[in-house]
Amino acid sequence: MEDPGNVYHGNCHCGGYRFNVRLAPHEQLELVACDCRLCEKQGYLWYMPLVATVEVIRDDGNLVEYRSTTLEHKFCGICGTGVLGKHFEGPRQGRMALNARAFRDLDPFSFERHEQRHDRSAEPASLPRFGSCDCGMVKVELLHIPDDPDIKEDNCSICTRNAWIGIYPRLSEVKVTGAEHLTDYRFGRRFMGHPFCKICGVHVVMNVHGPPQHVVDRLPEDKKEIVRRNLDLKPVNVRVLDGVELSLLRIKRSDQGTDGYERDVLVETDQAP
Repeated sequence: MEDPGNVYHGNCHCGGYRFNVRLAPHEQLELVACDCRLCEKQGYLWYMPLVATVEVIRDDGNLVEYRSTTLEHKFCGICGTGVLGKHFEGPRQGRMALNARAFRDLDPFSFERHEQRHDRSAEPASLPRFGSCDCGMVKVELLHIPDDPDIKEDNCSICTRNAWIGIYPRLSEVKVTGAEHLTDYRFGRRFMGHPFCKICGVHVVMNVHGPPQHVVDRLPEDKKEIVRRNLDLKPVNVRVLDGVELSLLRIKRSDQGTDGYERDVLVETDQAP
């Protein structure tokens, strides 16, 4: 029986841009990472189709194009997911690429491995103090960096697409410049905002909004305290810090998965007027 090839379904997080990729018979999904500035900030995992069939099945017209010194990419202007790219130089020059982080049912942990030190007694590398998006309109400064920062990464639907690796300092420990250039994307219960630079698409920080006040008012005191502590956080994307070496950091990964994403987000997009 002839091998029909595997089909991958992909989309930006909000679902306004959707596509299918049908691999050729016996073709394996091979992904590549690039070390150019924009690709590293975005954590892109590129799939470059040669003989695969790519079909766009929905395009709401919200893709934004940004050109860096080495890469032209397109990201959703609603949710910030990068979906397409083309390099200007190097071995991938001129080839159209798809961001495999936008593929549903694909766990990036299976493809991207940070080779971290195994000697837990060794001193971890210190984080850089300054960072920015690619175009430089949004900048971040860590005013306090702990000796052994708690750095986290998970594979939920939004963090997978944003390639988010986070540190979670207090509001008073972070200075953000150029926040007016951010588009804040919220979904589901809308407790968290996932802003991205509206010019280059890079995710620099998160916004903690928390539940509505009328919900907080009904909570027991211990739960209110948890909300207050969370509202005092300003998560920062470690990938955007200047000169960061991920392989030298202790990154805690958690397997959260994407259960409920299609039901709670994509179906809602389908039902929107």
